[in-house]
Amino acid sequence: MLAKLELRDREVILAALAEAERTEAQLRYLADHDSLTGLLDRRRFRAELDQYVSFSARYGGQGAVMILDIDGLKAVNDTHGHHAGDNLLRRVAETMRERMRTTDIVARLSGDEFAVLMPQTDTAGALQLGEDLRSQVAESAGTSTDSPAATISVGITMFGGEQGAGSEAVLLGADQAMYQAKEEGRDRVSLFQDPAEPKRHAHRAQTTSARIRDALTHERLSLHTQPIRSLAAGSTGMERYELLLRMTGEDGDLLPAASFIEVAERSGMVQELDRWVVARALELLAAREKEGRPVTLHVNISGASITDISVIEFIERRLDEGDADPAHCTFEITETARVHDYQAAAGFADRLTEFGCQVAIDDYGAGYGPFHYLKNIPFDVIKIDGAFIRDMPNNDADQLTVKAIVQIARGLGKQTIAEYVQDDATTQLLRQYGVDMAQGYFLGRPVDAVEALAA
Repeated sequence: MLAKLELRDREVILAALAEAERTEAQLRYLADHDSLTGLLDRRRFRAELDQYVSFSARYGGQGAVMILDIDGLKAVNDTHGHHAGDNLLRRVAETMRERMRTTDIVARLSGDEFAVLMPQTDTAGALQLGEDLRSQVAESAGTSTDSPAATISVGITMFGGEQGAGSEAVLLGADQAMYQAKEEGRDRVSLFQDPAEPKRHAHRAQTTSARIRDALTHERLSLHTQPIRSLAAGSTGMERYELLLRMTGEDGDLLPAASFIEVAERSGMVQELDRWVVARALELLAAREKEGRPVTLHVNISGASITDISVIEFIERRLDEGDADPAHCTFEITETARVHDYQAAAGFADRLTEFGCQVAIDDYGAGYGPFHYLKNIPFDVIKIDGAFIRDMPNNDADQLTVKAIVQIARGLGKQTIAEYVQDDATTQLLRQYGVDMAQGYFLGRPVDAVEALAA
């Protein structure tokens, strides 16, 4: 009897171990793969590319990297809905799987961007594969509403041999070639021609990356504020400001975030920048509240931070430990940031609102799925993209778009902010259309945050 019990116990233990191994394997798979297409994700692709480029540099051999971008995904989403857009992404992924060699590594880098690492191939082979993919995607599209028309732009760069470019340079070269294909009319394949150019791009990227690290370490980051004005007549509501990140350059000049944020995203440092901004924002809020002069501050959050659990935990911890009122902090999720894990983004926004913070959708209307954002992500404010504001007094289409966004926001019980307001005529039209707030050089230029909030 005892032997039978021991045998049964061993079987239970072995079954539990087997289940644990299956669970671990599943978690590893999910960590390395894109949930929609099943392809490798950007992080895993970079790891594979780093390894192969290093191997080629040491032992010889050559290869190619291909980056392809779906030309018409936004139009598909807007016209046929995101279900059709997702089907298009899956179809492109399946086409790539069918055409690749078993040694090739295929990944989805972002929403409409894919990459292929082709070990041990020559230029002719890489170009032929790129052309095969381009023609097959074009031929298979448009057969139904679930398979709408779309094309791809393909960029290719070679590496190995005497070039000796690092993985970052290789990616930059393929990326540049892909954008060249787009500029030349889309639905085509472009080969990166100058082997020295990706090295120069990589050197600039590495230099900027080092400066970002140095700025984080030696307090060479700072914040500016730009006021957000109420358009309501006689408004006496709480002041609002957007915080804008700056970095001190080698010559002492202040560099705007646009000049280094892309490198920060590629190098994985953007979350550190976001944490730095959040910490300073809460300190500024607490100081104003202690003085009895509360304000509302808007903080921009990158797409990478939205899907990074450590960032939301950092925000919650700082709110718990600090004296800032969460109700006075608005986090802006940029609608052009290509947040493709809507479930994670919605969870991020949910946790912020549960803490008492507000959420704003920034650059609304210029991104990749505006209605999908409104449907899936809880928010309090819509910031209308400046592309619809700059020439609005002279552009009927912009006026209709702004009116439609205001109507949507009002129907949902949300507020609106117009960006890039440059003159009084625009301000008056926005007030007439019912926009709640506005921001731009006409209403106030960015100034040092410490000085502005101390005044």
